[in-house]
Amino acid sequence: MRPETPEREQPSRTVTTARATRYGSRGGTSRAVGAPSPSLERAAAWERGYVTKDFRRMAIVVVIALALLIAAGLILNALGR
Repeated sequence: MRPETPEREQPSRTVTTARATRYGSRGGTSRAVGAPSPSLERAAAWERGYVTKDFRRMAIVVVIALALLIAAGLILNALGR
């Protein structure tokens, strides 16, 4: 039989209130008003082009990796027989 242990007194803890998050907490619609400036449009177009090229490069890498994986499987299967 296990001896009963006396209950420990819990130290009193101060209740902390939840802090408001500063980043990513803004909701609702965008704060921009009016038409975007030409320089902003150019920067956005450049960014879209960069992202498109980046996704294209990643797709090429994935296709090459899958082709190598399939080729290695076929070669190992042929050598194993």
